[in-house]
Amino acid sequence: MKNRIIVIGLDAADPDLIENWSREGYLPTMTSLMTQGSWGRLASPAEISTGPAWPSLFASVSPARQGRFFYRQLKTGTYGIHKKYANEIKASPFWLQLSRAGKRVAIIDVPKTYPIEGINGIQIIGWGVHSPNWKRSSYPSELIEEVLSRFGTYPVPNCDEFRLKNGSQYENFYKKLIAGAKQKGLISEYFLAQEYWDLFLTVFGEPHCAGHHLWHLIDTNHPDHDPEISKVLDNVMRDIYSTIDSAISNLLNAAPESTFIIISPHGMGPNYSGVHLLPEVLTRLGMVVMPVRDSKSIFAHFSNYIWSRWLLKIRDKSIEMLPLKIISMIRRILPQDVWDNLTCYLLAAGNEWKWSRAFCIPGDFPGAIRINLKGREPNGLVEPGKEYDALCDELITELESLLNPDTGKKAVSEVLRIDKLYQGEQLWELPDLIVKWIGDAPIRALYSPRIGIVIGNNTDKRSGEDRSDGFFIAYGKHIRQGNTVEGGNIMDIAPTILYLMSQPVPGDIDGKVLLDIIEDEFKVNNPLRYLEPKAN
Repeated sequence: MKNRIIVIGLDAADPDLIENWSREGYLPTMTSLMTQGSWGRLASPAEISTGPAWPSLFASVSPARQGRFFYRQLKTGTYGIHKKYANEIKASPFWLQLSRAGKRVAIIDVPKTYPIEGINGIQIIGWGVHSPNWKRSSYPSELIEEVLSRFGTYPVPNCDEFRLKNGSQYENFYKKLIAGAKQKGLISEYFLAQEYWDLFLTVFGEPHCAGHHLWHLIDTNHPDHDPEISKVLDNVMRDIYSTIDSAISNLLNAAPESTFIIISPHGMGPNYSGVHLLPEVLTRLGMVVMPVRDSKSIFAHFSNYIWSRWLLKIRDKSIEMLPLKIISMIRRILPQDVWDNLTCYLLAAGNEWKWSRAFCIPGDFPGAIRINLKGREPNGLVEPGKEYDALCDELITELESLLNPDTGKKAVSEVLRIDKLYQGEQLWELPDLIVKWIGDAPIRALYSPRIGIVIGNNTDKRSGEDRSDGFFIAYGKHIRQGNTVEGGNIMDIAPTILYLMSQPVPGDIDGKVLLDIIEDEFKVNNPLRYLEPKAN
């Protein structure tokens, strides 16, 4: 049975914004699809970091099984940081199964992927994504040159390298994102028309870039909100979403007999994180243990301490003060691997992790804490078992008691212990604890009776930061109408697509088929099949 699936990814499109602007009539296409099809919010591994979101979506496995936590993460067995490239993710995308089954697939700009040699179809990698994790390329290899000659380069090469400071810069950035969304729509239409693809998947990265850098323009409560600038640019985020909505309409008209699935693996909100204060919080909680045995050791450790503090200051000041043009120039001069290694080195420069019972590692909006565990870390200080459990319990209690002095309210909603959330062979690639911020106000300081007051500025100047809720919209053949689904997860998308394409579902994945969105007649005529026994 032929059933063509068109999947449109909206990277970091926020479900609250989608609902609000749909009600107000600014997203007519998505509003129509929600009304005539099924839709719902999706839980996501983005609650620990957005790093695992796309791999968990396209492979339907948890972060503990695919091993990606952040784009620059702790290298297990060391105290260093390395960049986690797409080909190092321990997960296979669901379209590889389709390809092996003889299905024709077209994959355009899915984040955290790389070209798979011999795939039955085409792949375009890194033409226009929020933050490239693989060099711009394609399969077949010559295809990327055709894209560049027909449609040009993407207007925003890497939006995380932008630091915008005034209205004209915001406006220019917004116009580039609008242009990028229109170009992505044209590229998608062009390749959709090339042949009858069994699976066509394209991703718009503009909501992610816009959310990070333009959030304060639409959020009147944000401390960076400027009413004068917003008089001119208050609709920029909405216009970007609306441009993508129009592109979806064009794709819908180009393939009217298809099943459409629109997905976002996580949302967006104000950047009210307290991550910048966590290292000092851990220090005051006594997590740094510097062994001192004699006068020579005292001198050595004091020297290490001074050196580490100096490196940290140099790193933080360079991030804050170096002009973007100089950073961009240095990056153009250096080979990609040299640049990656340099930035990873600076990220870990001067750390005291070797002498800490627990320490912070790089991550997104939530805080990420690693326990210096014996048998896992090279200089492990904490015994597995009872000592590990006791330390986790202590940190959870202390961190959940932190207050935001500016509001007098709790700063932390909860602290998650990763091994209670996920299990898998890549578990050690992840932090041990995740600190979830309430996110209702900026965090300039943290207080508890035990640590006193810790004060510091957040060096991340982006006004928006990723949030955990994603969403989906499904419409077309075999999709139930007027249906709102609850309890879904982004890991459910891949098996649902496989099932709608009459393919067996892998039994060892973590996601499930979203049967509630599918018409009864299809389910009766297509019993759910597994490639191997379903894991309990």
